[in-house]
Amino acid sequence: MQPSERPAGRQRDPRTQAAAVEAVLDLISEGATLSGLSLVTIAERAGVSRNSLYRRWKTKDDLYLDVLAAINQSPPTFDSPTAREDLAAHLAILIERTLNTRASSMLRALLAEARAFPELHRRYFAEIVTPRREVMYRIIRRGIATGEIRPDVDVAFVNEMLVAPILARMSSGATEGLDPDKASRRIVELLYDGIQAAGA
Repeated sequence: MQPSERPAGRQRDPRTQAAAVEAVLDLISEGATLSGLSLVTIAERAGVSRNSLYRRWKTKDDLYLDVLAAINQSPPTFDSPTAREDLAAHLAILIERTLNTRASSMLRALLAEARAFPELHRRYFAEIVTPRREVMYRIIRRGIATGEIRPDVDVAFVNEMLVAPILARMSSGATEGLDPDKASRRIVELLYDGIQAAGA
């Protein structure tokens, strides 16, 4: 996700953006809601002037888009010898993200108030969820092409089965003691009993 576009003009202080993003993440992780926050509250927490925030972001949606961009990390290229290894590696990254309490709090806050912030919610799915989903689809399709995964599997459904346990943990906040590498391999191993091609 790219930071929201703004008209050309006077250079903005990058320290203002960094401070505001950190302030939002801190406040949300402490229990604030997206609708409950104001730019005034965020400015006070960030230690910047209200005018500097209003010059940078006209609405909270604009600021929240930049917060989502800050916590998003583009997935790396996966090139392990098998799809099984790539799926486990990708899941491990997703699990590591759930262990980031501030990032997880921001995502839970967004999902809880999706109706109040429809454009923010739309862009979150378009620019964060969809690209990560496409990575999983490519890995699964590669496994089908190499004969590692059964050709009759529903790619989208397999992806949902893989990520569902992680989403459940994130939504409940039950991530304490979760080991990304061990958990991802366990999920993949359990699912492979059903999707692995005969003789693979």
